[in-house]
Amino acid sequence: MSIKRFIFCALDFSDIDETIQFLNIIKNEVGGIKLGLEFFSKNGLNGIKRLKKFNLPIFLDLKLHDIPNTVKKTLLNIIDLEPNFLTIHLSGGKKMIEEVTAIKNQTKIIGVSMLTSLDKNDLCALGINISENEYVHRLVNLGLQSGIDGVVCSPNEVKELKVKYSNTDLFFVTPGIRLENDKIDDQKRLLSPGLAIKYGSSMLVIGRPITKSPDPVKSINNIKKDILRYFESKN
Repeated sequence: MSIKRFIFCALDFSDIDETIQFLNIIKNEVGGIKLGLEFFSKNGLNGIKRLKKFNLPIFLDLKLHDIPNTVKKTLLNIIDLEPNFLTIHLSGGKKMIEEVTAIKNQTKIIGVSMLTSLDKNDLCALGINISENEYVHRLVNLGLQSGIDGVVCSPNEVKELKVKYSNTDLFFVTPGIRLENDKIDDQKRLLSPGLAIKYGSSMLVIGRPITKSPDPVKSINNIKKDILRYFESKN
């Protein structure tokens, strides 16, 4: 089994040439790439077309969140590019989610529950007086009822969600992945790559520990070793 299939590198660059240059370094080491708003706002659909030439799965992380008709029309502009994955905010509501899942074609729709940069204090500031886990569970239930293929959740939530939804085909995407000596940056809910896979993650989205590394390939190999330790412990 190829360990690299779990690893999607978040290419959070604005410059297309810088993105391509970096991708040439890691293209054989990862299972796919994640493109977010930083890349998309500068390079748009043409930028995605250029990166599709690498023949790597593309996770388009736009976190769409607007009135249902606007999100639907946005997706219609994107869907011909056939991104493998596309994110939407589950807090956009049932109608918005259903508008997306009805026209997704082969693209897997991944629902964003609670950003890994948020915690209980942030929820309270928004007037949401429930625990992080309860908030995430409510959004995941809403998404599942509305036809999503997977969810983005922090490493802290994936274990419980994997157990709770074990009778479904729900796909779990986990950001907030750091090795023991990595810089935390602005993430608040973190876990190591191996433990995230052990707890049920289907995909690890990893950005700065790779893109800011002086040796990106070495960093990816360290991530693979951490994942491999979990698989070896199972046998």
